[in-house]
Amino acid sequence: MAKKSNKKKTETAKKPDLAVHETLELHEVLTVKQAAYLKANMMEEIAKDEDLKQIIRKDARNSKKAIKEIQELLP
Repeated sequence: MAKKSNKKKTETAKKPDLAVHETLELHEVLTVKQAAYLKANMMEEIAKDEDLKQIIRKDARNSKKAIKEIQELLP
């Protein structure tokens, strides 16, 4: 059981100490990336051209990756 608490402390230690304004800015960027991800998923459903669908899928993957990275930085 002690291992779990040590692991949790290690995970918390990896996150940077952010100023309040930096945290707020990250939340703003996160909101934009989430909106882009949702929009890409909706657009893929209505797109007819396969090349366009590939571009939209790539955009969705990039947005999802950015969301994950930002969430790892937030407290």
